[in-house]
Amino acid sequence: MRISPAWLKEFVNFDLAPADLAHRLTMVGLAVESVQGEGDQTVLELDVTSNRPDCLSHYGVAREVSALTGAELHPLAASAVAFQETPAAEAPVRVIIEAPEACARYCARVLDGVQIAPSPAQAAQRLEWMESRPINNLADLTNYVLFEIGHPTHAFDADTLEGGEIRVRYAREGETLVTLDGVERRLDPSDLVIADAVRPVALAGVMGGEATAISEKTRRVVIESAWFEPLGIRRTAKRHGMHTDASHRFERGADIAIAPIAADRIAGLAQQWAGAQVVGGLIDVYPAPVAAQTVPLRASLLRRVLGAGVPAEQVSGILGRLGFTVIEVAGEGDGAVWTVQLPTWRPDVQREVDLVEEVARVYGYDRFPAQLPAFRGAAQPLPNAALRDRLRSQLRVRGYAEVIALSFASREECSRFAPLTEPVEILNPLSEEASILRTSTLPSMLHLLRNNLNRGLDDIRLYEVGKIYERNPFHSQRGSLRTPEGAVRETAVLTLGACGAGTAAFWAERARAYDFFDLKGEVEAILGSFDVKQVYFDALAPRHFHPGRAARVVVNGLTVGTFGQLHPEIQAEWKLKPEIWLAELLLDRLEKMGGRPVQYRPPSRFPSSERDFSFQFADAVKWEEIRTTLLGLHLEALSELAPLEVFRGGPIAPGQYNLLLRARFQRSDRTLREDEVQAGATAIMAALQGLGGQQR
Repeated sequence: MRISPAWLKEFVNFDLAPADLAHRLTMVGLAVESVQGEGDQTVLELDVTSNRPDCLSHYGVAREVSALTGAELHPLAASAVAFQETPAAEAPVRVIIEAPEACARYCARVLDGVQIAPSPAQAAQRLEWMESRPINNLADLTNYVLFEIGHPTHAFDADTLEGGEIRVRYAREGETLVTLDGVERRLDPSDLVIADAVRPVALAGVMGGEATAISEKTRRVVIESAWFEPLGIRRTAKRHGMHTDASHRFERGADIAIAPIAADRIAGLAQQWAGAQVVGGLIDVYPAPVAAQTVPLRASLLRRVLGAGVPAEQVSGILGRLGFTVIEVAGEGDGAVWTVQLPTWRPDVQREVDLVEEVARVYGYDRFPAQLPAFRGAAQPLPNAALRDRLRSQLRVRGYAEVIALSFASREECSRFAPLTEPVEILNPLSEEASILRTSTLPSMLHLLRNNLNRGLDDIRLYEVGKIYERNPFHSQRGSLRTPEGAVRETAVLTLGACGAGTAAFWAERARAYDFFDLKGEVEAILGSFDVKQVYFDALAPRHFHPGRAARVVVNGLTVGTFGQLHPEIQAEWKLKPEIWLAELLLDRLEKMGGRPVQYRPPSRFPSSERDFSFQFADAVKWEEIRTTLLGLHLEALSELAPLEVFRGGPIAPGQYNLLLRARFQRSDRTLREDEVQAGATAIMAALQGLGGQQR
């Protein structure tokens, strides 16, 4: 926001150099980014935060200057520019608000006999200071008043309004509007428009229409000064890719009480600049007037929050100069309570602590003693923080780097990896690539892997501890645009992504490519961090994995994740050259099992005995079935069971394979006898034969 000190002095008398003014404004929260020009040509560039729409004008900043200097603020009265009204037999224009929830107030003035000409030299120069190109006296008037008092207005050519009426309504299906920038816009039914009896003539709060624009032939004018609901204006401006001075202010919350003042201000200046006649009185449609709100301010809260008290007369003076009305002051000292009426131009002030901030920033933060706040206890770690820290440390040691990805994702990408999950839509998405909360972490990991590959990295190990989101299918309000509490289910997920070499090359051996068993080993190591009782893997992996190179992980009867190689078709779509290996584990389910207790078991001092078994099985018999069956024998002396070799082809019939299995027997309390080892071996052979195995 650009501010001219010379223009400010029309509202408040102050004697500060531009540099001093910039410093004082910055100290009260209006950061001045630059000071340009000299003398009366000086312009300050202010960075006005989104919660201070009242400071998007010279009068709003003048109010701040009055508060920090104590100088009197001149009242903003339309009588400062006197004008005469020409009586009318009936209302020259009818105003009908069909959407009062989106337009709470609509004021209008009708001008006749307007003479379109260049604006006065001083006004044109001031507009140029504000980087606004002068057009003509009437078009410039709306911009001039905007920069002066901060309220957006608009001027319609009254002779182009069909039916002599203005309707504030939502757009109808199929309606279009050519705006002042010459662009034809297809309107959405949620767009609020200003219409005449036939068609839309303006996009409410954003931009007027070309059909009713002021031209050199204009003689009759309707001045609009209204208040529009901020969220609706923001959605409309965002939908059409527009950002105007008017929408910038309406989005942040305009002052509903200043609407008639702005209309009268333009009427008075129009008589001076364009020789206009003001026909009839002010049209003010205000179906539900806003009631003034009051908030109590306690001196005790001031002292507790700021660390020191503020003199009572200072509190009343600061609030009064800022436009707050102190209705009553009760009590004295720390027991004093101010009853404060809030002004309509400060939508950001709603609570008692907001008033404390107003007093503090004007009184001066540097006047309060520097001291630490009272200690109220340290932050408490989350229940699973220690477990996740241990998991991160383990992955870091194994060569994985942690990444943090955005929770926003593309609907199309996520549907490929989680097709049956109903996503949570974002009401105001930044783009199509970030239109939902992600239902799978795999697209995020693929983006990160691709970014690293595109930058010349070959051997990549990444992991992410993140979340996925889905609509709760059992919630009663499923599908609601405004997501109620409980309608969204969040799930913590651990994701691994890897490509490149499984082992690095060195002088005695070449590098080996990362494969399925490398990833399976990582998953098993992760599961080893938790107190799992029973783990098995099967081939029931989703379709986005390579068939035969992926697996599902089942722990204690619950599916906790999947892992494997990315399907070649998806790999080609993402333009990824090396094989990509991914794992997605449900951390929530694993963390419920708790961390694996740390135990030490000394190695046995007694010798072990090994037996090898060679059996032929049908392909339908999986290793997991064999392992589960043998462990189910509960052989006390069986200390290790490992498959040494799998052989197919040659003398082995198709659909069959030969398994070489080694069993190790050992006790920790004594040396095993030969008959004990033989009994265990006999039980194992019987179990293998029970699975259809043929001993070779």
